[in-house]
Amino acid sequence: MIGCPDPELLAQLVELLRDDPEVRIRRIIGAPDRPSLLAVEMSPAHAGALRARYGTRLTIEPDSPVELY
Repeated sequence: MIGCPDPELLAQLVELLRDDPEVRIRRIIGAPDRPSLLAVEMSPAHAGALRARYGTRLTIEPDSPVELY
């Protein structure tokens, strides 16, 4: 999951990631031109590169297993 308080930055990221063959955008939450959250498949290394490039402007959360109570 990738989130950002700036929907314009997130929209730019969608365009960048769409052109990347190593990334699969599973879902865009919000309007296409002003998304609020992205569900994305990518390698941990790729996520690390995005963290290095965008710093605290993006929140990138790894996938976590769901546990039933």
